[in-house]
Amino acid sequence: MNRDEHFWYGKRILVTGGDGFVASHLVKKLLQCGAVVVVTVRHKRPVRTLDLICTPDERTEFTPDVEDCDLLDFDTLRRVCDRHQIDTIFHLAASAIVYDAANSPVSTIENNTVGTLHVLEVARINKIPRVLVVSSDKSYGDHADDPLEGLPYSEDYALRGLDVYSASKACADLIAQTYSYQFKVPVLIARACNIFGPGDLNFSRLIPKTIMCLLAGRPPQINRGNERVLREFMYVADVVDAYLLLMEKVVDHYGPNNINMPKWGKATYGWAAYNVGTYVKEELVNIAQCEKIKNVLDVIDMLQARIARIEPIIKEKPANFIEIPDQYLSAAKIRVLGFRPQISFQQGLDHCVKWCRDHYDHLGRLAQRYI
Repeated sequence: MNRDEHFWYGKRILVTGGDGFVASHLVKKLLQCGAVVVVTVRHKRPVRTLDLICTPDERTEFTPDVEDCDLLDFDTLRRVCDRHQIDTIFHLAASAIVYDAANSPVSTIENNTVGTLHVLEVARINKIPRVLVVSSDKSYGDHADDPLEGLPYSEDYALRGLDVYSASKACADLIAQTYSYQFKVPVLIARACNIFGPGDLNFSRLIPKTIMCLLAGRPPQINRGNERVLREFMYVADVVDAYLLLMEKVVDHYGPNNINMPKWGKATYGWAAYNVGTYVKEELVNIAQCEKIKNVLDVIDMLQARIARIEPIIKEKPANFIEIPDQYLSAAKIRVLGFRPQISFQQGLDHCVKWCRDHYDHLGRLAQRYI
């Protein structure tokens, strides 16, 4: 991968939502690269996610500056960026739990759209030279049987999120594109597939929930009708590498005086966005050979082989829960930058199972309501 390992030394970076799953891995990597890292958090957790993914020695070495900051408070956010002389923003803060979003639509939409708006407005006013807005493949919504925009998703496809979470991420995505075009804020948008790995405390997600069920000697759970829905997965360390690569290439993407920015037509659709996935269209002709695209039954079977053979149970989905059909991405655009994931799905599952076993005493209490 064409990454500049010295690029981040001394950079002054803000990571929003800094105690989240992916953010914690990103913060650790940035600190390893010699960056000066500031994170925003809305509340203090009893145990930081960063501590859970670090060794005891690393916990002392890798300590970011922590700012208590609600992104809905624009003035506080701007003061944080001014005080720390921020030159790069990774915007990961979001209401990210799909089940909770269905029950809390107002706060989800507010957090995911207004928070993003405030980040971009600070970047515009302060002329911050690099901003990454983390979107999601869920923003695309349902393209499963579309004859014109069928699978895999491409960055120029329409954003069709119909559930609260997907719609809120699509709105944030479009706001970022607006700031790119109208105000020439140097922002890129990352639309990643399903991310998994150590440190994921969202036990409503398939992989951590299934691992914790099996470790507790309880049956895995499947929503009725979702047994064979396909999802694309990527290990968290590979996603972090993709995010870093995008910010290293933002100047090349825009070009001198934004010369690379198309002026009209389809070329503008999703121009600032990059899918973060593994495959290009030609490799997706035979899905069975794509080892990172799995259905629910496949994933559960692989985890059962690692932990225990306990028969899954089928449960009814909540009435207000919308399940998007098959989802997988075209990674052709980010591949041009040299991005290639390094961790296989099998290796990633091994890391997840080991991490959950090693931290089971702590995780068991957090996961109890889900298993």
